[in-house]
Amino acid sequence: MFDYLKGRLKQFGLRQSDLVEPLGLNLSSISHRFTGRTAWSLEEMYTLMDICRADYRELHLYFPKSGKQVS
Repeated sequence: MFDYLKGRLKQFGLRQSDLVEPLGLNLSSISHRFTGRTAWSLEEMYTLMDICRADYRELHLYFPKSGKQVS
């Protein structure tokens, strides 16, 4: 899930553990969001968009409704 986001974070050399401080979450909570077990909050999404230096208009690419990219 969230493959586009994972790929972008990888481009910056970031791992889920690097998101603990900026998101104010523990590693388990972050993992639950990446697997779709817990929904991302809007604030978390925008924080990640900032970390990825992405345009907010691309939010749908990073956080597709199903968590998976649609071809």
